[in-house]
Amino acid sequence: MSDFRKYLLALAVVALALGSAVTASAQTVPILCGVTAQPLTVRTEGLAEQVGDVVITCSGGNAPTSNTVNVPVVNISVTLSTNITSRLLSGTITESLLFIDDPGSAANPTPQNPCAPSSGSTVCAPFFATSSPAGTSGTLLGGASTTSGGGAAVNVFQGVQQAANTVVFLAVPINAPGTNANRIIRIKNLRAAVAGSTPANGQILAFVSIQNPPANLQLNNATAVVAFVQQGLTFTTTTVSGQTTEGGFTTAFAQCVTFNNALAGAATGVYGTSGSRGRSFLASYTEGYAASWKVRDVNAPLTEPGLQQNDPTANSGTSDPTLSTVVESGFYNTAFTATNGLNRAGRADHGTRLRLQINNIPANVLVYVSAGSVPTGCPTGAAAVTGGACGVTGTGGSSSTLSAYYVSTDANGRNVAAGTVLGNPLSTAEQGLSGSRYPAGAAQGLIQVIPSGGTAVAVWEVFGQTPNAVETANFVVTFAYRSGNNPGLGTISVNGSFAPLSTVNTMADASVPVPRFADTSSSRNVASIATCVTNLLFPFVANTDGFDTGIAISNTSADPFGTTPQTGNCTLYYYGQTTGGGAAPANQTTTTPLAGGQHMTFSLSSGGTNGVAATPGFRGYMIATCAFRYAHGFAFISDVGAQRLSHGYLALVLDAALGSRTGQSSESLGQ
Repeated sequence: MSDFRKYLLALAVVALALGSAVTASAQTVPILCGVTAQPLTVRTEGLAEQVGDVVITCSGGNAPTSNTVNVPVVNISVTLSTNITSRLLSGTITESLLFIDDPGSAANPTPQNPCAPSSGSTVCAPFFATSSPAGTSGTLLGGASTTSGGGAAVNVFQGVQQAANTVVFLAVPINAPGTNANRIIRIKNLRAAVAGSTPANGQILAFVSIQNPPANLQLNNATAVVAFVQQGLTFTTTTVSGQTTEGGFTTAFAQCVTFNNALAGAATGVYGTSGSRGRSFLASYTEGYAASWKVRDVNAPLTEPGLQQNDPTANSGTSDPTLSTVVESGFYNTAFTATNGLNRAGRADHGTRLRLQINNIPANVLVYVSAGSVPTGCPTGAAAVTGGACGVTGTGGSSSTLSAYYVSTDANGRNVAAGTVLGNPLSTAEQGLSGSRYPAGAAQGLIQVIPSGGTAVAVWEVFGQTPNAVETANFVVTFAYRSGNNPGLGTISVNGSFAPLSTVNTMADASVPVPRFADTSSSRNVASIATCVTNLLFPFVANTDGFDTGIAISNTSADPFGTTPQTGNCTLYYYGQTTGGGAAPANQTTTTPLAGGQHMTFSLSSGGTNGVAATPGFRGYMIATCAFRYAHGFAFISDVGAQRLSHGYLALVLDAALGSRTGQSSESLGQ
């Protein structure tokens, strides 16, 4: 009997031990989590590029925590392999957001309820699964901050700046999903500084850390690729004749010849009579990859405020998973309150902008640009300039869906007032497709840009594009001046880049624009304004041994072909020697300029008109440099009275081309 009782007691101990083991096992079912991402392509020039969503998927653990026990909370930090540049909204609170179980999506229509307590912090813990224990208070996982329970689930958290490349989400509840379900933790609105960094293998990595986890939480994979890096923009320039300006080719202008007379005179006409239809060159911007240009919001608005992008399952930078458009804004929800800046989280200041900087603009030279992009192939096209395919209508390029319009900005290409948003650059009447679509102040599609210190900046914003095509936007640039206004001399160069330009590669408040870019452009020459000059060679002149040379130089800029008459002096250069082996005479410049339609005559022995002094005893050759185009010369050599020998010849024009007056490519160099 005693042995039997001992046996029963042993069975009881074993049963108790087994029961304890089962309980312990139930309490230690692990929560297994792993990190994935939805990587985006980002631009090498960017300083605030949206990277893909970071997604933490957890499964396992026990059933949801009882309402008598606080839900475990953790701190979740995300570190990028480059600086994070998400906007700071309030102190160190950023626009980066963490969502639990994708609220507000098609799969989970639960309302989005952010943790944004009035105290300004981002900590809403403690959390309870359904209702708080009697006599206590706290934030319920059901949403209320009293003991009564109820309300929408707290499921959105704001990130806090922890380091230059790290944000942390504080006191995030981890309610175990159980063995037959998943808990999705999604992190959005992460921006990264790409320019100036050295992404490994052209990738940006995200590293996730879960701090202070419950003992049964395991993070099995903590790293994911969130972005691939590619060049976002290629910039080229072409002349009106279709020649690229690379390699030093530029459009040459002459100081003494008026260009685009109507524009230079501020008249109502726009295009000049030079045959270029007012176009000095074409600035062309091409996407480095499809969809490197983005509109501001999902509806590509020409009006404000644009549609909110409040579906957390739509990857950053897109309106929906099908990539029907791409946008500069991230996730944002206009229904969020202003607490901690939540109502501003995610929205960009504008769409992609293209910036043209025109350098070394000579004095008294005006600059005009097209109000919008023009179709490819228009610089030499024959279409009417005020309409048709090559009219400067503000739409066009390599795609019929591409549209980019001139916007008023500061010199870097950002909105004129820091932290504000520019409205539609077009007037209300011009928003329709049937309108002219020129911004206010545009005449025939051209807008004057005013230089400052010899530099002018024009900026256009993309309002329409196709994400599955590499597109090109072309913009007309033209100069205008009148010869009588004494235009300056020099070589004009340009830089083409994204805008706005910035050097800020850290998290910053609304005083710093989003998006923003580093200036990675290089300068290229596009035009030059030079003095008007003709160089004449008289290969033999003499005033020795009884011979003398008479010379005539004519200014033929007055003609029946519409050439602008010019006036200028001539400088005479002597090469040879004087009688007895003396040095050649010093060069001399006429004291009276020669006007169009006039001529000057002189001889070596006696000098002549326009203040030319005699150079007796000289024999050699002479070069005359005249400060006007279309100079021509004649020389006559003979003995006194032309008794023994005489000879006349035309001076050789040394210039390869003087420009066209009659439709020929140049004046004849034949004798």
